[in-house]
Amino acid sequence: MMFRDQVGIVAGWFRGWSECEQTVALLALLKRVTRTQARFLQLCLEHSLADCPDIHLLEAEANSAAAISQWPQEPAEAAVALLLAHLPLLQPGNAAAKAEYMKRLQKVLADAIESNRCVEESRQLLSYALIHPATTADDRSALALWLGHLEERLAPPGPPQRRPPAHEWPPEPPEPGGGGGGGSSAAGGGGGAWAEQHPAGTAPRENGHPPFQAPGGTGERGGDGAGTG
Repeated sequence: MMFRDQVGIVAGWFRGWSECEQTVALLALLKRVTRTQARFLQLCLEHSLADCPDIHLLEAEANSAAAISQWPQEPAEAAVALLLAHLPLLQPGNAAAKAEYMKRLQKVLADAIESNRCVEESRQLLSYALIHPATTADDRSALALWLGHLEERLAPPGPPQRRPPAHEWPPEPPEPGGGGGGGSSAAGGGGGAWAEQHPAGTAPRENGHPPFQAPGGTGERGGDGAGTG
């Protein structure tokens, strides 16, 4: 099969995915490129965004803790839409804005589990949060618990399937022609992958952000009602 035909097949899959799924897939692939490839892609993206003032305005709002705190929390659909539009633009190191996102994310997830509203959108929010460079290892461990409860809402009847640990999210693409070695070790070896790999539980920690409460914690909405895995 010709390369252009292969690209066409992948492009067809890409068009059929949600925006969040597209982002997760692209990040998984970008983790495998060399530094030169990464820099070239960065230059291309910066050039294409140079004349897009709307994205800069959106990014400024996405990193303002004061603006985030004023967003409406009801109806749930509006709250989720705001988070989906802004969370991907959060800058790493912005502890104040991240704390606001985590508080709102927790409320949205508890509501989705209790009322069965915006479950798929909430799962997309969790996907963004799990792969975001502003997210710490502690954040990901707590978020993975929420993901489990949401997947129980979305899962068809049948035996439960194994979910990957938080540090394995998103799943890495298979090694070309490989025998399924997989995991983060495959992503870090060969080809000069530019992204630094961190073993589970050793990712850098953000300062100034309190631990994210998982379902079942005392005093948190959605504790007993979140369900058990």
